[in-house]
Amino acid sequence: MKIGFIGTGTISEAVITGMMKAGLKIDEIIVSARSRKTSADLAARYGCVSVCEDNQDIINQSDLLFLAVLPQIAEEVIAPLTFRADQEVCSLIATIPVEKITAWGGEVARITRAVPLPPVAELNGITVLSGPSERVEMIFNALGGAIVTKSLREFDAYTVPGSSMGLYFGIQELIADWIKDQGGDRQEARRFIASLFAALSRTAEQSEDSFSVLRSEHSTPGGLNEQMFRVFCGSGGKDALNDAMNAVADRITKARS
Repeated sequence: MKIGFIGTGTISEAVITGMMKAGLKIDEIIVSARSRKTSADLAARYGCVSVCEDNQDIINQSDLLFLAVLPQIAEEVIAPLTFRADQEVCSLIATIPVEKITAWGGEVARITRAVPLPPVAELNGITVLSGPSERVEMIFNALGGAIVTKSLREFDAYTVPGSSMGLYFGIQELIADWIKDQGGDRQEARRFIASLFAALSRTAEQSEDSFSVLRSEHSTPGGLNEQMFRVFCGSGGKDALNDAMNAVADRITKARS
């Protein structure tokens, strides 16, 4: 199987790194020269990776084509290209619907949308897919797991939390800053908060309990953890989070028009 990547940024690098760690049977991976340092590093790291200057050549050679350019330049990059009618395409481009991609590049045998996150590089990220594809499912199952959604609404619902990575680290930053303001050391605060959040994430991943149950188990009635969540919600924290998620969801919906 020959796999092509048009767009070689952080997510493409993570997916390719995961493919190599998973030992998938891939004859060749052809990457575009965009993000030249990343593509050159991948070619130097892995013998089956080569860099191609011409995006149409990547299409012509690939059995499975990944599109991974930024949404704001997607039309500029894809419109001059022509997909093969027998080709399978997997779009990693956030907010851009399948209909726009095929309008720019032409109809293909199959097109799937996917939302991989950086942990796929460590075979530890679950990727949400827009529809069934044995080939794409096989790849992302090997990279940590795949969820195949049954509707565009469901796919969009999973896409929104994928934009919470900055929020996740931002919350840790705010807590560490609070500790520093109380006289703590910034680096020691960072180390402590990162360890705490990592441990809680492992607990959630390894448990089959709902988040509500886990919250209850980690919150003694009348205790400090119960107070923290109660005050957070009472001060508008829950509403602020819902507002942020709804804003991202609205942006995704408007991008389809």
